[in-house]
Amino acid sequence: MRQPSVTSFRVRPAEAGDCPEILHLIKELAACENMLDAVKLTSKGKVTVGLAMYYFTYDPWIGKLLYLEDFYVIQAYRGLGIGAEMLKRLSQIAIRSQCNCMHFPVVTWNQASIDYTHRGALDLSSEEGWHLFRFNREELMDMAGEK
Repeated sequence: MRQPSVTSFRVRPAEAGDCPEILHLIKELAACENMLDAVKLTSKGKVTVGLAMYYFTYDPWIGKLLYLEDFYVIQAYRGLGIGAEMLKRLSQIAIRSQCNCMHFPVVTWNQASIDYTHRGALDLSSEEGWHLFRFNREELMDMAGEK
């Protein structure tokens, strides 16, 4: 069997018909991060081997930015340049959308992702001393006075 190369794959925006495969990737990513029980989503030819879930937001000091929420390539397809091609496409989207930067969270044990510093990524937790916090729905309901 011939080893696949990055040219064997196509990086493209998701379509509605991709939902079952995207859900599979989300669950695989959650399992990789030991958080499979946290996935509450359900879903009613081609194989999808990676996903990048992002949105645009705004920082008053930086301006518009692309926030990369999830980024994942199936283990069997890593090392082929697919992730690099996805990052290239995301960078093009960010530049065309007038973004000044891209933010992305990384779990502390994911050394491969932390190594994006060799591409120029800054680790804001050590560089600027920021921590990322989350309020879950229950805490939001408490603060909103809707309990």
